[in-house]
Amino acid sequence: MSMESAAAFYERLEKDAELMARIKELASPEKIERYVTEELGYSFTKEEMQKVVFERNPEMTDEELEAVTGGTIMIVLVYIVGIAALAAGVG
Repeated sequence: MSMESAAAFYERLEKDAELMARIKELASPEKIERYVTEELGYSFTKEEMQKVVFERNPEMTDEELEAVTGGTIMIVLVYIVGIAALAAGVG
């Protein structure tokens, strides 16, 4: 598990609309985690992904930060998909 892997996944997710759609389709935390680790080959902890999210989104509110901090890694990923979709103008 690594910060590099978390950062690489975040960057890919921000740029890849098909990947965002795939993550949304999977819906279940177990399916998303299996897809990200086994099929895509990324390995990171919830804390590593949170750190990346925090570094890339300093404008997040305290409530948003708390929601991500309290969530599972898959909740963090779903949150990232939402942020990336908003930034890209994808509904």
